[in-house]
Amino acid sequence: MEEQTEQKVVYLDLLSNQPKNEISRQNAAVRLWQQLEGRIDAAIDRQWELPPIIVNPEGEYLELLKEARDLYIDGRFYSCVATCGIVSERIIKDMLRASIKIEKDGKVETPESEAFDELEYAEAFRLAKFFLKAGLLSKEAFKAAQALLELRNNYAHARGRQPKEDALKAIKLLHEVVEGTVSVLKDHEIKDGVFVRKKVGGEPQ
Repeated sequence: MEEQTEQKVVYLDLLSNQPKNEISRQNAAVRLWQQLEGRIDAAIDRQWELPPIIVNPEGEYLELLKEARDLYIDGRFYSCVATCGIVSERIIKDMLRASIKIEKDGKVETPESEAFDELEYAEAFRLAKFFLKAGLLSKEAFKAAQALLELRNNYAHARGRQPKEDALKAIKLLHEVVEGTVSVLKDHEIKDGVFVRKKVGGEPQ
């Protein structure tokens, strides 16, 4: 009886098994360059889709914020959505560290870093709600943080269906959070070419 040949399509990547020598390094460089050349026009177009930012550099969020933007430019959409959610949480938790003061023995002081570390496990949505009710976070920024959390959860549980569209949506939601928290323009505006504080109730601050 003649045996039936079974054909199967597989994904194969054995590049890491190549010998570590100069020829392999040069071949790898050529492959990477070809891949980059094929993606560069789309990457440039995506860069123009990003919102501009002017932010305060304090806190741990800045490098993550730049990474989220780079992931979108590079076309790593799934990772971009997840990282945007992480950045939003980091901003909120950095706000917590900057805002809380403790009165102790008649003195007002900032808790030790180790004490804040315990609050790292607190749910970011609840912290955002606390800041909203305390008047430290605008409704717009809170809604953006909430929507971004829901979007991030979809992708964290492999339920994402429109990676590129959702990545851009995540970037824009993140920047709404940024504008309501760490943006230099949160309390300022550029008017007649001059950087000035925003008016509240029609009167200059």
